Amino acid sequence: MLPGGKSTYCEERPFRGIALVPSIDSQLTPWPISVTVLIINMLMLYPTYKWSKFSLISALWAVIGSVISLLRVYDADQVPMVVAYNMPFNLPLAIGSNIIRLSLEDGTKGFKERWKTFFAVIRGKSPQYTSPKTDYLIKTSVDQPELYLFYRIEELSRLLALIVGLTAMMWGVVRVWEWWIPFNAINDSMCLARFPDNIHVTVENPSCGYVIKDWSQVKYDVCVQFEPAVGWFLIIVYTALCAALILGIIVIRGYFIWALGGVGTAILIVISGLQSTYSTNSYCVEFVANLMNLQQIPQIISHQSLINLWWYRFGLAQWIIHLFTVHG
Repeated sequence: MLPGGKSTYCEERPFRGIALVPSIDSQLTPWPISVTVLIINMLMLYPTYKWSKFSLISALWAVIGSVISLLRVYDADQVPMVVAYNMPFNLPLAIGSNIIRLSLEDGTKGFKERWKTFFAVIRGKSPQYTSPKTDYLIKTSVDQPELYLFYRIEELSRLLALIVGLTAMMWGVVRVWEWWIPFNAINDSMCLARFPDNIHVTVENPSCGYVIKDWSQVKYDVCVQFEPAVGWFLIIVYTALCAALILGIIVIRGYFIWALGGVGTAILIVISGLQSTYSTNSYCVEFVANLMNLQQIPQIISHQSLINLWWYRFGLAQWIIHLFTVHG
């Protein structure tokens, strides 16, 4: 069983049909998918206080993402890598965007003025359409009631998204520390996969990892749990992220919270990539093989194989959920 495709260094190594892969409970989303949905969310939740024809769409996007995140936190079971896979790391993006819009933050207002504007907006008395000093949308609530209704729907949607998102973040902190002991919430679980003799594989250059497209005939013999260092890092980062978010809300700095959300999500994507190395790095594979007391070291698969495995296990439905949440 020789791998197909062009290769010079790896072509002499036949694929023996065994490899280590993450279990279905602990497999994180591959970084190319996470990076794509992060970029989409940063565009949809772009932080601006100015009126836009896409503002209502952005508000509804924040509502959907916040509700899904809250449901995931509520429904999450204590299984391996659940902290990365279900905790709402991207919610600061939505929370920051909503605060910017509800406080009309433009970098010129003081602390008291931002809070004053925030309460005025949620009461339906936004200076943007009620103040005679405004150059546009003057007295919208009187002169153009349909347009005023459109803006009120957006403002109430953002307020709802803000409340639900903040609830999900705080509930996530509680659940994270509930799962501190026992440790299986931050553990990883790897399984020994066996492939049929007729499986078609290619070689990825220059990593020499085997690219496997068909995962429908794979059988799993044994799985083992272990505690990677990134598990503790996840809890620390998430707790610090929530503490910084609370501080940002107190000082009502939406741009700070939005940037914090982008950084936090990026960290999660990096962690997902680090976890993938247990299947794609020789030292990690040897480590897990020793835990399993295997006589034969499993072969290295490529990162593309993990992407194919993710699509086989989860597919389009999970991608749509991930699109609104950017979880691990």
